Amino acid sequence: MAETTEQPVPALGGSVKFAFGLGQMAEGIKNASFSVFLLFYYNQVLGLSADAAGLAIGVSLIFDAVTDPVAGTASDRWRSAQGRRHPFMYASALPLAIAFYFLFAPAAFALEGSQTALFLWMLTFTVLTRGAMTLYHVPHLALGAELSTDYEERTAVVAIRQFMSGSGHLLVYGLGFAVFFAPTEAFPNGQLNAGAYPPFAITLAVLMATTIFYSAWGTRSRIPYLPKAQEKQSATSLGTILGESGQALKNRSLRWLMLGYILIVIGYGIGAGTGLYTMTFFWELSRFQVLCVLLTGPFGSLVGYVVAGRLFAWLDKRNAMITGAVTWALLHALPVGLYLLGLTPASGTWALAILLALIYLAIGASVAQVFVGISTLMADIADENALETGARQEGVLFGAVSFASKCTSAAGAVFAGALLKFIDWPTGETIRSAADVPPDVLLSMAILSGPFASLIAIPGVACLLGYRLNRARTLAIQAQLDKQMAQAL
Repeated sequence: MAETTEQPVPALGGSVKFAFGLGQMAEGIKNASFSVFLLFYYNQVLGLSADAAGLAIGVSLIFDAVTDPVAGTASDRWRSAQGRRHPFMYASALPLAIAFYFLFAPAAFALEGSQTALFLWMLTFTVLTRGAMTLYHVPHLALGAELSTDYEERTAVVAIRQFMSGSGHLLVYGLGFAVFFAPTEAFPNGQLNAGAYPPFAITLAVLMATTIFYSAWGTRSRIPYLPKAQEKQSATSLGTILGESGQALKNRSLRWLMLGYILIVIGYGIGAGTGLYTMTFFWELSRFQVLCVLLTGPFGSLVGYVVAGRLFAWLDKRNAMITGAVTWALLHALPVGLYLLGLTPASGTWALAILLALIYLAIGASVAQVFVGISTLMADIADENALETGARQEGVLFGAVSFASKCTSAAGAVFAGALLKFIDWPTGETIRSAADVPPDVLLSMAILSGPFASLIAIPGVACLLGYRLNRARTLAIQAQLDKQMAQAL
């Protein structure tokens, strides 16, 4: 088992919770940029085919499948004066900012070359951005599980972190639509302006690097009280990584939780990856209306994160997560369902925009329970896993969480790109408004973006029913761990 300090552990102060949580803003900024703008930018603005753009994102997901457990295992085993997690957090900030900027600022040869050149540019910098984020995000998630052993406080820590993630989404939408993609004479639809993306990207890159550094610096006071790596461990190798990952996957709670979560976030990712298409072309909303609707989603999530602590205490963690997932699936399918019944206001009207905004507000609040649930439940699984294996493997476990979370934008975008290709969605200069798209293609896109995405999440909800680790079981596990630790001293 990982070594621990004998010093009395002070209470987790508000400044440490804030610093830890603020670090999630970087991942929120990256996720919002990827889920809303990445596919749209390369496909609709630069003219890369939808299937090629989706493939680039899909390959980056495969890369994540390798790097997430590597980062987790490496940070579990890292020994330094700065502990196991902080060195990785510091090291990630600058590479992430650089890779993210170049992803949205392709070189001339990529822009002026063939589809292959543009595809390779997108692939390279999507992989590099994800790799740099993994270097930070997996140790950051693992750190959160180690900050507290209190069953309820863990949920509070996660809720603060996710609140900052939602704030990152709001920043991306606000800066994007209100500032960088404001309409011009040449581009009445500002998000089609290719020249706006590089300054948009460098602003977000600086924000991500700053919040990452502050999160690491602001939590450094907890390093003496965190679990430490074992003195005698084998070298970190591919065999070690596979072995420890395989050992963790033997945990029944982990298998059910991860399978359910992955299915849910793939459905969520399809909706997010096609959301801008739906609002712009199917609902025919103006740029300002799109901004208003998009902002209500993260704002609703912020509300959801605020109430998550009480909801999770009332329903217990698994049940609260299931409630959020079911509510999201129903609400996400609702707008298109109402349209098919002839119950929605006319396209492009403020009545429609307000209806969608109210639904997105509720969607944000409900899906927030899913994102809080995965991390607070994983912290409890880390205790169960430690009891079963004798090793603290927060890094390995949260490497799995990080991989699943990236399915939100990655796997969802892969399916989104494939679905757009399947329905023959037009790209590049051939489309500027809904009038340029055949009505049957518009309707197919809306159904795939809404009800179809919701259906994918339903089997995920069923998987969550297999998770059995509740409050009483977690407290019993922690008591056994404390007894083992006392005997070892």
